[in-house]
Amino acid sequence: MMEIPDSLNAFLSLLGIGPKMAYLVLNVAWNNVQGVGVDTHEHRISNRLRWVAQPGGVQKTRSPEETRISLQKWLPKEEWDPINPLLVMLS
Repeated sequence: MMEIPDSLNAFLSLLGIGPKMAYLVLNVAWNNVQGVGVDTHEHRISNRLRWVAQPGGVQKTRSPEETRISLQKWLPKEEWDPINPLLVMLS
C-alpha cells in the first residue's frame, strides 16, 4: 500500500496528479493548506465574477494555474480551503 505524500512536490511528482488535486489532498489528508485547488470550472467562474486578472492587468486569467495564483494574492489564507467547495457548488 502506498502512503499519502505529505508535500506538494511529492504529489506533483506522481503521474496524473496536477496542482488542483495536490492542494486538495494535502488539505484533506494532512490539514495542510498550501494553495487553492482550481479546476477549469472554478477558473471560469472566478473570471466571470471578475475576481481574477492576469498579472499587471485587467484581462481574464488564461488557465486554472493563473487563476489560482491570482486568487491567492487577494484571498486571505484562511479562505483558501472553503473557497473550493463554494466555487464547485456554482459549477
